[in-house]
Amino acid sequence: MNSKQWIKRLFLTSLIIVVLPVSAIMGFNYYIDPLWNFDHKNKYNDYQIGFDERQQKTNYINSRKDFEYDSLMIGTSRVTYMNQHKFKNEKAFNYSLSSLHIDEYLPYIDYATKKNGKDFKTIYMELYVNSYDSTAINTNRSPSIYFQKSEEPFYKITSLFSKSTFDSSIENYKISKAKFYAGPRSYNRDNVGITTYPNDRLEPLWDRFKASFEATTSKPFIYDDDYKQKLSAIKKAYPNTRFVVFTDPIPAKRFDLIMDNEDQRNAYKRWYKEMVSIFGEVYSFQGHTPITTDMNNYFDWFHYYPNVGDDMIAAFQNPAKHKDILKVVNDNNLSKYLNSVYIKKETH
Repeated sequence: MNSKQWIKRLFLTSLIIVVLPVSAIMGFNYYIDPLWNFDHKNKYNDYQIGFDERQQKTNYINSRKDFEYDSLMIGTSRVTYMNQHKFKNEKAFNYSLSSLHIDEYLPYIDYATKKNGKDFKTIYMELYVNSYDSTAINTNRSPSIYFQKSEEPFYKITSLFSKSTFDSSIENYKISKAKFYAGPRSYNRDNVGITTYPNDRLEPLWDRFKASFEATTSKPFIYDDDYKQKLSAIKKAYPNTRFVVFTDPIPAKRFDLIMDNEDQRNAYKRWYKEMVSIFGEVYSFQGHTPITTDMNNYFDWFHYYPNVGDDMIAAFQNPAKHKDILKVVNDNNLSKYLNSVYIKKETH
């Protein structure tokens, strides 16, 4: 065998052993796109697991040339189940993220606003019980890490080489083929969180949840004295934006447990006063309502099903027609509201 033949054979062998398999993996990762770096849809990527929402949703923003929205939704994993496409005459983007800490709100709002090219007309912002807890430490990575990675020149290509990307592609392929995901949340390619998770664990988990709550509340509650300042910084950053601040529909049984604790109740009262003082009004879905008293609306003690999110969006857009599930709390009725939720707790 001469040298030319040897080189040719080496090249063909390398092509077969290395190049073709790598190309196949890259092609498969591109086709499924679990990191949301591209905007294509197909029948094998219409179920997507949100394994790293901070990176995925940031990538989603950067993979769309037409990222232009009227409104922004921001909140925790609960808000991921609210369908951004349910708004009427309003184009909204849902940038909600699992375990979103109060210190993360402004960086993600800033980034979305920057990519939107202009301030959002409206920001729908969930604030939640314990977002004002000074002992709730932010353990998430800095938002800037996700922003920088998403904007790296060759990130979209290099991510296709990753084994972790391939593993996620395989999983997404399987659940898309089956049209079913047994876990608590998957997404479609339009950034809509969905679930088929059953709620048969609710009652069995109650005693464990209650024991954990009572252990935690055996110590004095320490309110974050900087919380109001953090809210003020968000509001001041966007003086021309309408903020619809809302509190999540906590299951009534869990809500009663919170209100039965004096420290928690006093913190709750201070929380509402501070939110109202900064934003003027708060949309409360809390207390005893047709949503919170029906446990068929929840699959655990923290998360509601997407149909509840649909009802909340309808209430955002027409509060007067949804007074059964929504109370708009402001300076004029704050004391009445706080008294009413305490009374309702004591009479159920």
